[in-house]
Amino acid sequence: MELKLKRQTMVEVLLDLEGCTRYGARFVDRSGQSTFYTYDEVLKRAKAVAATLQAGGLAPGDRVAIVLPTSIHFLDIFLGTQLAGGIPAALYPPVRLGRLSEYFARTQRMITKIGARLLVTDSRIRKLLGPAAEGASCLEKVLDVETLRSSAPFSPARPDPESPAFLQFSSGTTVEPKAVMISHVNLLANLEMIDTFFRRFSDKEAEQGGVCWLPLYHDMGLVGCMGIGLYHPGTVTYIGPEVFVAKPKIWLQTLSRYKALISPAPDFAYGLCLTKVKDADMEGVDLSNWKIALNGAEPIDVEGMLRFCDRFARWGFRREAMTPVYGLAEAGLAVTFSDPRVPPVVTEFDRDLLSEQGRAVPGKGRLLPSVGRPMQGLRVEIRDDQDQSLPEGWVGRIVVSGPSITRGYFNDPETTRKTIRNGWLDTGDLGFIHNGDLYIAGRAKDLIIIRGRNYAPQEIEEVLAGVEGLRTGCTVAVSQMIEGQGEQLVVLAERDIRSDRPEEEIQAEIRERIRSELALSPYHVEILEPGTLPRTSSGKMRRADALRMFLAGELLPPEKMNTIKMLKEIGKSQIAWGRFWLRRKRSQG
Repeated sequence: MELKLKRQTMVEVLLDLEGCTRYGARFVDRSGQSTFYTYDEVLKRAKAVAATLQAGGLAPGDRVAIVLPTSIHFLDIFLGTQLAGGIPAALYPPVRLGRLSEYFARTQRMITKIGARLLVTDSRIRKLLGPAAEGASCLEKVLDVETLRSSAPFSPARPDPESPAFLQFSSGTTVEPKAVMISHVNLLANLEMIDTFFRRFSDKEAEQGGVCWLPLYHDMGLVGCMGIGLYHPGTVTYIGPEVFVAKPKIWLQTLSRYKALISPAPDFAYGLCLTKVKDADMEGVDLSNWKIALNGAEPIDVEGMLRFCDRFARWGFRREAMTPVYGLAEAGLAVTFSDPRVPPVVTEFDRDLLSEQGRAVPGKGRLLPSVGRPMQGLRVEIRDDQDQSLPEGWVGRIVVSGPSITRGYFNDPETTRKTIRNGWLDTGDLGFIHNGDLYIAGRAKDLIIIRGRNYAPQEIEEVLAGVEGLRTGCTVAVSQMIEGQGEQLVVLAERDIRSDRPEEEIQAEIRERIRSELALSPYHVEILEPGTLPRTSSGKMRRADALRMFLAGELLPPEKMNTIKMLKEIGKSQIAWGRFWLRRKRSQG
């Protein structure tokens, strides 16, 4: 069935929200208190920001880097930039304070990569951002989002539908950041796909809206929550990601309070609820209205997913609501969704055939969830290393084509050529088709090959789930080439500070589990301090970087931050800001 777009650009979608007072954006703070803005108010605020940007000289196509937490101010500047004809790019705020040097370097590279003329933040974050801005020679202005609403006249932009609606930095692990260009057509096509999927629910159910704690600099939060809320339209209730991580009960309580229909999350969030949410926290909570619990963005722990379904069934959660999905920024977001009207489809596959022959045959070994079938308008194929299509049941690279697929990466033609060929996006993921459904087998670049057998790192990491003394979800399996021995398995795992179990016992159990389950003998097992493993902006483990840092002796725990050290960082930032403004003055004079 052909996909029909109701609008050609996001600017048109936003202008359609004029007079929309039935739906809006709600923001919930740590205490559970909320503030609601109708979409008519959201549009008025965004128009005021757009007018200010235009009066300040923003030209069509100018890139605007945004470093803000989840708040109404994020919507102000992101949507305002689009209305003014600029191209917004959301960058992540400094959340890992013990890794500030790494953060500054990466943020500077991002700003430089896209040639951002403007950087928009708030007064609190700005205190720390000096080192990130100092070396970005493209930056001309640094603006405080709270001062951007003026009474200047506004003229809506008329962008080319094929021009970028925004730039989305991939959460990949490479040193060089990649900015995915999502055109207005790409964005609206994917939003229409998602909206079409939701139409299987009644208007009354759709009225219940959704809850989002995902960061808005991540595509799952930006497109899957904010974007679809504006497009449908429907009310979205936002919780800051830092609030969720500290108090995951707020997510479930908010879903209950507003009788929300949908809320997406990566798999770790469901595991966090299992360990951190107490029965007492669930008093009065009703999850029966939560019909779509999207589960994606990272490998799914099948047993953990099912434990979540079973435990929270007491409070009305239906197993059918758990909806494994697959997507990525380069596809606009959504690629495949499973059916939210039936329980998750989980199949056990013969581990030996998967590892040795790349064949997916039901049997004893590895439990994997189906992530469903392609969204309307998309095509998904499995291909081999010669780019030839593989039949059902064979593992290969997942490739996708359709109207939401990006044309490429901003200012990076080489990566674009490698990733997109003849309109097909090479996702870099390995998978297979079984009974018409897509299953994810791993990430091609992370594949571990030992004695001719292929192992996905997740396969090894899943075996170690529940080891006493390890932090949940904080283990990576990588491989190291050893002279005379070939490729060997290395396990890097963070310890749980709440456990006093001796390190030697933890290492012994890790070795025994891997030996008994996978017939592998780890070459080395390293127990690390909490927070040591490097992560992407979306919280995924950076396996290749972890191995590189380990081999170089650079895999060290984050610096412990206190008030004195924070004041020093702020002082260093102010000095960096001074150098930034001095450079700007010299370049203008």
